[in-house]
Amino acid sequence: MREELFPDRLSRRLGSLSIVSRARRLGHHKGTHRSSKTGTSLDFSDFREYHPGDDLRHIDWNVFARTDKPFIKQFLDEQEMRVHILLDSTKSMGTDGKWDFARQLAIGLGHIGLKSGDTVSFSTWSADQSNFFRKKGALHRASFSKYVSQLQGPVSDGDFADQVLKHVPKAMTVLFIITDGLEQVEKWERLFRRLPGICKDVRILTVHSPMEELPEYEGDVRLVDVESGSVVEVSMNQRIVKEYKEKKLKHEAELTAMARKYGIQLLRTEVAEGAMDSFTKRMRHAGWLR
Repeated sequence: MREELFPDRLSRRLGSLSIVSRARRLGHHKGTHRSSKTGTSLDFSDFREYHPGDDLRHIDWNVFARTDKPFIKQFLDEQEMRVHILLDSTKSMGTDGKWDFARQLAIGLGHIGLKSGDTVSFSTWSADQSNFFRKKGALHRASFSKYVSQLQGPVSDGDFADQVLKHVPKAMTVLFIITDGLEQVEKWERLFRRLPGICKDVRILTVHSPMEELPEYEGDVRLVDVESGSVVEVSMNQRIVKEYKEKKLKHEAELTAMARKYGIQLLRTEVAEGAMDSFTKRMRHAGWLR
């Protein structure tokens, strides 16, 4: 029997992690994230002078006794975030363990958001349908795990970057995009140019597999593009491998620079490291989680 994609022991290892965001667009419901506004939590923020119409119950009578002036106690407002997770389901994601790893990243991010009382939504798509999930609260972690775990293997046609905007909801606090980022940089730039107008906090997790980092092919090989079906016949040697690595590094550098240009955060993840290291080390080090 196949092991569960994201067993409870992995969920427990996420501990008390929460998503950090500086975006000001928060949900309308109560949550666990401090906003810049004052509100009704139990954590004191500051005093301000009383104005007619203010709730008399918030007057600090001890301060009034000392100053002979009424002051209102202000408290920090705690609000939910709206977290959306978008998963690349194009065919290239189905190679060398990337699909299972990417789904583990999606499930882990969803668990962290749901546990914190945030509204978590998730979307991806296949050749013939769109998949969408939205829930709020820790009780829905199991159903979210089941939903993502049961997704069929990635079979979407076309370039991922061209279709992203069709599958993201409105009014997001944080948008996570999980992808291998293999489309042409020009396509990513068209997307990056538009994303900040939809969400002020966009984070891209690029997924990298061992085989893509260092191909182990030898001799004459016939390579087939899993997405386009195009065929290339090459004789693998040190020069070919070196050229491949240089082109891959150049692509990643251009993608990172493009994301930075438009205020989008990009973080590299490795299938070989495992999902837990991505959460507890890489995302925490980047300030995405705490």
